[in-house]
Amino acid sequence: MAQDQNTQGQAARRQVGVEGDWVCVGALAGTHGVRGDVRLRSFTENPAAIFKLKDLRQGPDGPVAELKKISTNKDGFIVHVAGFETPEAAKALNGKQFYVAREEMKATNKDEFYLADLIGLKAIDGSGDELGFICAVENFGAEDLLELQLLEPVKNLGRNVFIPFRTELVPDVDVAAGHVVINFADWRATQISERDGDDEEVAENKGENS
Repeated sequence: MAQDQNTQGQAARRQVGVEGDWVCVGALAGTHGVRGDVRLRSFTENPAAIFKLKDLRQGPDGPVAELKKISTNKDGFIVHVAGFETPEAAKALNGKQFYVAREEMKATNKDEFYLADLIGLKAIDGSGDELGFICAVENFGAEDLLELQLLEPVKNLGRNVFIPFRTELVPDVDVAAGHVVINFADWRATQISERDGDDEEVAENKGENS
């Protein structure tokens, strides 16, 4: 089971563009015009920052990619990739992802990390017992949420649950050690609905009357 969790965790990291020490920062989405230009979607926080990154590669540790910005469009940019001079040649770039080494990204303090670093990490409780792994980091408008895929499904909650990324619920993140600590019992306590409470009260009353 642990091996399956590790494999799934690695797959989840690849899905969001993290391959070892390489981070996906953009992708091409089709050709544009008759000069071999292509459409680029940037994944950097400031989309234009992709043009300032050094040593951009076609895939993790792949061939060097030299981009020239031609114009902007509603989905990103129109760019020319050196070495692909015709629409026919540029078609081979469709879907190609661009990566940079993590060290090329903005440096972080030792206690800081990218949210993508959390994906694939083992989730443990305060006692060190394994809960599952982080399969995604989501934000639906209110706050960051860690999607946790549990080793075993929990009644009424299922196997995939969302844990708010707050210090009281996620007190420790150790990327180097490959795990996050989650106060799972505290989080579960917040999931008990008023109806659950009513049901428990009814059960207690039945016990008293029997």
